[in-house]
Amino acid sequence: MRNLNKKKIALLTACVVSAVGHMAFAAEADNYDEYSGADYVVTATKTQIEKKEVPQSVEVITEQKIKELGAYSVQDALRLANNIDVQDNGMTGNQVQMRGNSTMHTLILVDGKRMAAENTQSSQNAYELKRINISDVERIEIIRSNGSALYGSDAIGGVINIITKKSTTPSISVNMHTGTKDEASSFLYSSGKQGKLSLKLGGGIEKIRKIDSGVYKSYSKNSNTGVINSTDASTTNMYGTRRFLNTGLNYAFDDNHSLDFDMNFMREQLKSFSWNSMATDYTETQMTTLLGFIRKNAIAGGAPAAVVNSQVFIDRLLAQGYTMEQLNASMPDPTTIQKYPQISSHFYDNNRSDYSLGYNGKDGKHDYNFRTYFSELRKDNTSWYKNLNTNTTKFVDFDQNNYKQLVVEGKDSYKMDENNTLTFGAEYKKDTMEGTHLQGRGSDLHDVTVNGKSKTSSEVSSETAAVYLQNELKIGDKLLLIPAVRIDHHDSFGTHTSPKLGATYKLSENARLKANWGKGYRAPTLYELYAQMEKVGMAPMPVNVIGNPDLQPEESTNFDFGFEAEKGKSNGKVTYYHNKIKNMIDGGDYDPVKLAQNIIWTEYVNRGEVEISGLESEIGYNFDEHWSVRGVYNYMDAKDLETGDRLAYRARHNGLIQLTYTDAKENPLTVNLYNRYYFNYHQSNTDGYQQDYSYSTTGLTVSKQFNKNYRVYAGVDNIFNKSFLYDTYHTYSIDGRTWRVGAEMTF
Repeated sequence: MRNLNKKKIALLTACVVSAVGHMAFAAEADNYDEYSGADYVVTATKTQIEKKEVPQSVEVITEQKIKELGAYSVQDALRLANNIDVQDNGMTGNQVQMRGNSTMHTLILVDGKRMAAENTQSSQNAYELKRINISDVERIEIIRSNGSALYGSDAIGGVINIITKKSTTPSISVNMHTGTKDEASSFLYSSGKQGKLSLKLGGGIEKIRKIDSGVYKSYSKNSNTGVINSTDASTTNMYGTRRFLNTGLNYAFDDNHSLDFDMNFMREQLKSFSWNSMATDYTETQMTTLLGFIRKNAIAGGAPAAVVNSQVFIDRLLAQGYTMEQLNASMPDPTTIQKYPQISSHFYDNNRSDYSLGYNGKDGKHDYNFRTYFSELRKDNTSWYKNLNTNTTKFVDFDQNNYKQLVVEGKDSYKMDENNTLTFGAEYKKDTMEGTHLQGRGSDLHDVTVNGKSKTSSEVSSETAAVYLQNELKIGDKLLLIPAVRIDHHDSFGTHTSPKLGATYKLSENARLKANWGKGYRAPTLYELYAQMEKVGMAPMPVNVIGNPDLQPEESTNFDFGFEAEKGKSNGKVTYYHNKIKNMIDGGDYDPVKLAQNIIWTEYVNRGEVEISGLESEIGYNFDEHWSVRGVYNYMDAKDLETGDRLAYRARHNGLIQLTYTDAKENPLTVNLYNRYYFNYHQSNTDGYQQDYSYSTTGLTVSKQFNKNYRVYAGVDNIFNKSFLYDTYHTYSIDGRTWRVGAEMTF
C-alpha cells in the first residue's frame, strides 16, 4: 500500500481546521439530536432542511412509525420504505438495494458515521441492519439518490442514516418481544440533563431462532460428460445470540457548545448447519489427472486402449481447445468415490467495538463540528464435518479476520444570509483489513493455527483524504439550487471528483418540481483487491476467491427529475431516475479447469457498463382522522449494456398498498394492513439458469398505547404463507408466515 505523504496529511489537517472555523475541535457531525421532526432531514445536505425543499428523493421513518409498524429490527423497519429491497438473502443475511443499485452501492451510517464491516460482494451490508439495537433508534433517514458529492465512495446508490436516541429527559424503558425469528429484550436509560452532563446507557440480548430450509434437491453437472446428478440437502440460517451495549455521554459547555463521547459494542455467537445426503471425501488415492479421467471414460465407452493411450489422442484433445496444463490438472476420480450423508457445522464469533469523540459548536453564522471515530469488527469462524454413517466428526477449516476503520472529519455550515448557506468540510479515512482471507498478499505475515490446521495471515490498508463544498442558494421565492462537489484522493487510485447539482422549483406552496444530476465513484474494497480466500466447508466443494490488484474504481453518472404535490387530503410524487455505472466490479466467472477438479475458483474483474433506469411513484390519501391509504408503484429496467441481459435479483415492477387505521385517541390503537408485490423478479445462478417470479405477500401489524408508559404490539408477515420451490437451480426464496408480539414499558 502507498501511504499518503506528509504534505497531503498536512493539507488535510489545514482543511479540517478551516472547516471548523476558529475553533480547535468539534464533533457530532450534524447535530442530529436537534432535528427530530418528521418534516425535516439532515442527511441529504448535512444541514437541517425541510423535506419538501430538498431536491433528492427522501424518506424519514420516525420512532413513532417504527412503533406503529411493530418493527423488531432496522431491516424490518425498512420493509415498507419506497423502492428499497431488504429481502433476506437465502439463509444468511439480507440485501440492501435502492432503486435497483447493488448492495455495494448503498452507504449505511449510524449518526452519520461509517461502521467497520464485511466488504465482499455477497456480504457488504448483508448483516448491518440486524446489528443495530432497534430500541436505540430515534429515526431513519433515507436518501434515494447519489450521495457521493458529500459522502464519497460507496454512496452511488444512496444513503441510509440511522440516527440514535439522545439523553434529553430522565427515563428508563424496557422492551421485550418474541416471534418466529427471534426473541429479544432490551433497555435504555436516559439521565436527562443533570447540570452540564447527560448520559445514555442501553443494552439488549437477542436470541435468533433456528430456521431450517427443509429438504431440497442439490444438482451438480459433470463438466465433461454433461450428466446431471442430484442429492438431497438442507440448510439452516445463522442462529444463536446477539448482544448490544450502547453508551453516550454529552457535556454541554453552554447552550451552543458541547462535547460528545460514545461507545458501542456488539457480539454475535452464531452457528449454522447444512446437510447433504451424498457427500464425498477424497483421498490421494482417489485423485487422477483430467487426461486420465477422459481416457478412462473413453475406454469405458469402447475406445481401443492403444488409441486412447497414444500421442494422437492427446493431439486430438489439444485440437479441441484443451491445454496440457488443463490435461495434467489433478481432479477427483468419480469411479472411486464413496458417498455418505454428512452434516457441515459452522460456528461464528463476531465482535464489534465503536468509539467516537466529537465537539459541536455554534457561533454567529457558523454551525460547525469536528469528530474522530474508530470502528473495529473481529470475526472468527470454524467449520466441521460429521459423517452420519460412521458418526465421526472432523475439523475442516477456520478463518480469522479483522476489519478496522479510523475517521477524522470536520464540517462548518456558514449562513451568509437568509438565502445562502455554504457548507464545507474535510475527511480522512483509513481502512485496514487483516486475517486469513488475505493469506500472504499483505504485510506482517504470520501463521495462525487452530485445531492443528495452519493458515497464513497478513494485513493490508488504504487511506483516503477528501474535501467537499456545498452551497444552498435560494433564488427568489421559488427556486432552490444546491451545487456540491467532493474531491477524494485515494492512496492507490489517485484523485476522483464527484460533482452534483440539485434543484427544487416551487410551482406553488403545495406543488414543486425536483431535479438532480451528479457523478460518483466506488473504490474497490481491500477484499476485492487482495483476497486469497481458500475455504472448505461452505459449499459442496472447496471455494477460492481471489482479489485483483489491477481493478479500477467504478464510476457512475446519474440524474433524476420528479414532481411532488399535496392537495387537501391527498399527496403524491413521481420521479424518473437513470444511473449508468461503468467498470462494474464482479466476482467473475468460475474457472472451468478448477471446476473440473471440483473446486470453485473465481477472481474479481471489472465488467463493462450497466444501466438502471425507472419510474418511482407514491400516492397517499387521508379519508378522515381514522383511515388513510398509501400506494406505491415502481418500474425498473436494469441491464448489462455489454450483453443486454437483465441484472439479476431485481423486479421489473414492484409496489405496495397500505391501509392504516387509528382510533385517534391520546393513547392510540394503530392497525396497518399491507400488501407488497413483485412482478418479473429476475433470478439467475452460476449455471446460467434464469427464472422470473411474480408474487405478493400480505401483512398485518397492530400497536396499542395504553398510556404514556406502556404499549403492546403484534404483527404477522406473509399471512397466506407464500413460498417457492427451492433447489440449486431455483435459488430465490422468501420467508414463510412469520409473527411477533412485544411490549414496551417506560418509567
